[in-house]
Amino acid sequence: MTDPAAPPAPSRRGVLSAAALTSTAALAAAPAATAAPAATAAPVERTGPGVDPAAARARAIAASEALLTHFRAETDPDMLIERVPRQEDDPEFTFVWPLSQARAAVTELIAALGAGGPPADTGGLDLDAADAALIRAQEHYWYPAGGTTGLPGYTAATDSAQGAHGDFYYDDNDWIALLEIEQHLVSGGTAGDLGRAAALLELFRSGESTDPAFASPGGIFWTQGAGMRSRNTVSTVPSAKVALRLYQLNGDPAALEDALRWMHWARETLLAPEGLYWDNIQPDGEIDTTFWTYNQGVPLGAEALAYEITGESVHRENALALVEAVIAHYRPFEEGGPFDEQPLQFNAILLSNLLMAESILGARVQGRKITEAYAQRLWATRRDPETDLVTDSRETDVGTHLLDQAGFARSLALAAAPRPLWPHLT
Repeated sequence: MTDPAAPPAPSRRGVLSAAALTSTAALAAAPAATAAPAATAAPVERTGPGVDPAAARARAIAASEALLTHFRAETDPDMLIERVPRQEDDPEFTFVWPLSQARAAVTELIAALGAGGPPADTGGLDLDAADAALIRAQEHYWYPAGGTTGLPGYTAATDSAQGAHGDFYYDDNDWIALLEIEQHLVSGGTAGDLGRAAALLELFRSGESTDPAFASPGGIFWTQGAGMRSRNTVSTVPSAKVALRLYQLNGDPAALEDALRWMHWARETLLAPEGLYWDNIQPDGEIDTTFWTYNQGVPLGAEALAYEITGESVHRENALALVEAVIAHYRPFEEGGPFDEQPLQFNAILLSNLLMAESILGARVQGRKITEAYAQRLWATRRDPETDLVTDSRETDVGTHLLDQAGFARSLALAAAPRPLWPHLT
């Protein structure tokens, strides 16, 4: 159990632009039909902003170097802080969710630079050392005694005095499991902890709702926090993607069965008539109808993987229908449009899944085109040229939040990633 004497972890969802919300109204639960097949359309030719690969790599290096330079904790050089400049009421170390996204940015930058292409000057930045430090930092959040289900996982918070403490969030653990798998894949098996990912899959299984009294029984809880019983897209479908990846790697039929069940529940419960995924459902059936970009990205990636694994065309059709809904709703090529109003870290997760899905489903997904256009806008309009920190931080009203810098760095790393890496992204 989590240390009862530890203070509760504050909410990990920071201050967000009101314009980022499509709707925060709660609606009565109404099962959504499986996404209709996308209409046949000719592939769209890539017409990116014209950034050459060398420049894309240099930009990605600059963004990650700024993250690793400015967000170092004073009390432990392996650890990162929540925002720059640090504020009096900030925790000693960042929460595990921003840390996971910072580690994803470094992992994907290392992979992009090592996959061929023009030479890149990293200056004094030692990316391998940074990767090792972030892995050590991540382990400060590991809680082997387990949470409310008795299974180990990563807690939301840690500090020098208490160590790991705070609630278990299933989605925090999803991002880490997916990253361990991604690092294993992009490194050719020389890095990434598949054993830890498999252990976390057991945690996700323990978080599946089995109460028949709940509206739309099933799905995975968002958190083990007291009184918080929502089942979310972001906890259920990433768990399915972990299971799909592990099935690809070890052939465990139970993992595939779990993944397909969780995906089916999410489609039936949280797929809106607009073709996008809502955020969560409460036990009484009320639905948070917000459309976040990461809630579209992971289902897209999961459907593409399910198609690759099973060969069943319905998964391909679901994925392409979701791509069309994303483009129609977020208008990702429009400067200042709905896509740009979403949190950077959510967009980076969507971009990663778009690229992965394009590697399976082809150019209709437009992953490269969207990623390059967005990265170009971020560099041109959201970067402080003196520090390479992202500006207009959505997560804090003071300075720059680690989540925003991680989303910035990750988006630029993805824009620099060559096509052979795309199948391995999370």
